[in-house]
Amino acid sequence: MDLAVQNAVESSPQVNILSSISDAYASANKATEVSSLATAALLACDDSFARQYRTARAKLNSWKSRTARGLIVDNFGSSATQLMSRCMEAFDRDTLIATGATSSAAAGYRLEIRSKLQGRIESALRELFKVQVELLEKSTLKKFNAMLLRQHAKDNVGKEEFYNENAAAVRAAAFSFEAAVEEVEVPSLSLTKASAVSEIDKKLNTALYEFPDSPAARLKNMGAVSKAVNKRKKPSERKIDVGLDFVAMLRPDGFGNLQGFAGYQLGGNNIIVGVHNDADAPDVISQFGGKRPPFVRVQPKLKLDIEL
Repeated sequence: MDLAVQNAVESSPQVNILSSISDAYASANKATEVSSLATAALLACDDSFARQYRTARAKLNSWKSRTARGLIVDNFGSSATQLMSRCMEAFDRDTLIATGATSSAAAGYRLEIRSKLQGRIESALRELFKVQVELLEKSTLKKFNAMLLRQHAKDNVGKEEFYNENAAAVRAAAFSFEAAVEEVEVPSLSLTKASAVSEIDKKLNTALYEFPDSPAARLKNMGAVSKAVNKRKKPSERKIDVGLDFVAMLRPDGFGNLQGFAGYQLGGNNIIVGVHNDADAPDVISQFGGKRPPFVRVQPKLKLDIEL
C-alpha cells in the first residue's frame, strides 16, 4: 500500500510538466500562424495597390495626353466610372485575407491602403474633368465670337439692338455646351455640369454685350470701310462727266444801287447771270484805270469729273 502511494506521488509531477509543454507548443504554433497570416495580408494589400494603381495610371496617362492636345476624351464619364469601379473591386478581392481572419492591425492597414488608392485615382479624374470643361468652354466661346463676327458684318446696328437680335444665339451656344459637358460628367464623384453651365451662361452674355466694342469688331468695321473706299470699279462703272459753268455779269450805268443774280442748273451744267449797275461809280472807274467797266463780262468754265 505504501509503495502504491509513493509511485503515485512520483508520477504526478511528470504528467503536469508534459501538459504544460504541450500547451506552450500549441500557443507558439498558433501565434506563429497568426503572425504569418497578418504578414501575408499586409503583403497582399501592398501588392494589390501597386498592380491596380499601375493599371489605372496607364489609362489616366493616355487621357492626359489626349487633353494636352486640346481634345476631349470620348465617353469620359462612363469610362472614368468603370475604371474606378474595376480597380476598387479588384483591390477588394485581392485583399480579402486582411478582413476579419487576421489581426485588427492588418484590417486597419487594408482600409488605409484602399483609401490611398481611391484618393489617387479620384484626384486624377477630377483634374481631367476640370481640364475638359475648360477646353469645352474655350471652344464654345471661340465659336460664339466667330458667329457674332459674321453677324456683325451683315448687320451694322446699335449695341442694344445687336444684343437683342443675338440673345437666341446665347441660348443655342449654352445648350450645345451643356450637351458636351454631359459626356464628361462623373456623378459618382459629384463632377456634374451644374456649375459649368451656370458659368458659361454668364460668359456668353458678357461676350455678346461687349462684342460691338471689342477689338475684333472694330477691326472688322475698319476693314469694311477700307474695302469700300479702295474697291476697284468695274470697267462699266468707270466714267468721265463733262460739265460747263457759264457766268455772265451785266454792269449798266448807275452808282451801285441795284444788284441781283439768277442761276440755272441742268445736270452738270450751271448758268449764272448777275446785274450790278455800278458803271458810273468812282471806285469802279478807278479800278479800271479811269475807264468805265465793260457792259457785259462772260466767264465760261469747263469741268471734268473722272471716276476710274
